[in-house]
Order: sequence, then C-alpha cells, then structure tokens
Amino acid sequence: MVDDNPANIELLVAILGSHGYRCRVANSGARALAAARADIPDLVMLDIAMPGIDGYEVCRQLKADAATQAVPVIFLSALNGVIDKVQAFTAGGADYIGKPFQLEEVIVRVENQVRVSRMQREVEQRNAELARVNAELLEATRSLEAGNARLRKLSESDGLTGVANRRLFDGSLLDAWSAAVRAHRQIALILIDIDQCKEYNDAGGHLAGDDDLKRVAQAMESESSMAGALVARYGGEEFSVLLPDPASTDVRALAEALRARVEFEALPHRRSVVAAVVTVSVGLAVMAPTAAHEPALLIDAADQALYRAKAAGRNRVSI
Repeated sequence: MVDDNPANIELLVAILGSHGYRCRVANSGARALAAARADIPDLVMLDIAMPGIDGYEVCRQLKADAATQAVPVIFLSALNGVIDKVQAFTAGGADYIGKPFQLEEVIVRVENQVRVSRMQREVEQRNAELARVNAELLEATRSLEAGNARLRKLSESDGLTGVANRRLFDGSLLDAWSAAVRAHRQIALILIDIDQCKEYNDAGGHLAGDDDLKRVAQAMESESSMAGALVARYGGEEFSVLLPDPASTDVRALAEALRARVEFEALPHRRSVVAAVVTVSVGLAVMAPTAAHEPALLIDAADQALYRAKAAGRNRVSI
C-alpha cells in the first residue's frame, strides 16, 4: 500500500485486513520500491501524486525489475483524467481506481488482481515443472538412445575381435548388392584366412590364438579404414572385407596391403610351413551385380579365389 496520505492508508489497511489481506505500507515511492524488492508482494496499490518518485515511476521501476515485474499494480488516485489513466496503464498498471473510492469496488478489484496474479504464478510454476520434466525426459531419451546405440553395436560386433560380426556382414552385403544393382556399379569382396591357424592354436593354446585373431582384425581394420570398407569376422579364423563402391579404390592393391600388413605385424608362428610369422591367404572378387543373381555369387567367387591362394602356397592374393 503506497500513499502519502495517512488517512487513506489507515482506511484501506482496515478494510483489506478485514478481508484477510496482510498489508505493508509505504508513504513514498522510494520506500515502496525497497519494500517490494525485499519481500515480493502479491499486489501493489499505488498512489500517483507523491513527493519524490511519483507513482508512474515506481510502477515503471517495478516492471523493469525481473523480481517484481509480474506483481500487479493498481493505481489509486484522485487524478481521473483520461491522460492520467493512459499514462498509468502505459507505465504497466493492471487497474485504476479513482478517488474518492468505494470500498466495495476496491475489494472486488483487489480480489480480481490477486486471483489473476496467483493463477499466473501457478501457470508459471506448472510451466517450470513441465520444463523440468521435459528436460529429464530429454535426458532419459538421450540416455536410452545412447544405450540402444551401444546395444546395437554390441549386436553387430564380434565379441572377440571387435570388428563387425557375420550378421552385420550379411545384412550389409545384401544392402550393398541391391544398391549396386540400382546404380549399375561394381562391388568387391575380399576373403582372408589365417594360414595354419589350427597348428598355431595347438602350439600356443587358444588364448594366444584369440589374441592373434584380435591383432589381425585390428591390422585389417586399420589398413582398410580409408577405403570405406566393412571388415567383419566371417567365421573362425576367416575375415571378410566388403567394398560397396570400389570405384575409387585399387582393390588389388588393398588386398595385397592387407596381406602384407598382417605379415608385417610379425606375430610368431612356430608351426607354420609358410613363414616364421602369422600370414594370411587372400581371395578377391569384383563383379557388377544384376537383379537376376544373389549376393552368394560374389561370396562363391571370393571363396574360390581364396582356395586358389591356399593351393598356390598360402600367404598370397588370388583374384
């Protein structure tokens, strides 16, 4: 309650107090601003003509402060001209009561503004709660998506070597075959088999054999990363390298690079009749798919090339 007239203050405090309102009073604009900022009120009733800061300026400052801008202001003044009222609403006032006032009118207008103010706060609180729930939901969704991505990767990865598994290879080959048919382009497949892997496991044990499988897989994935190829564990000690669009890749050179990279790893193989280190045999097939054929045709061609590489003495590439 802001008014420099003690009689007005006393009357309004009495009537509003009888209706359950707790009133704080200020007899100047400066004191009103300090009181409102110290303890945010539900409503400000504000006289216009006061010494120092007038009611218009008090209202403007309340509306300029984020802490008090939502507090409704009812102007209570003997200035009843149209210009006075326009200026009051322009400053941010929510209502205007002229003096002399009727107590019943004051009560009704106060109750209306307090009700609207409380409803606005409830809406803001609900909006804030909704924003919090939405943020939590978004975080949960992101976490779920990340978890699903991890599960998807696990479902598509070989548990031992970390490269793609046979399931992902089969699906990728089918997709690549269909895409190549539509685009009238070639597709390439490299099959790689570790030479005399059984003999290696017999000599060093399966744990050592598993470690070498990991090393070989990592070497092949590193060597073919720039070619846009999919490296997969095809089965046992056999790996595949799928190139859906080999136009920009020298696939023969890549096949040879894969063979050489494994040999360069220099993993000891005491029972190999090929070399003192782990080596691989490589079969390469390149073809232009047609709708009349299935991807198995490409696999058969690469497998036959791999067989020829083994028959020719292993540790070599056959096309």
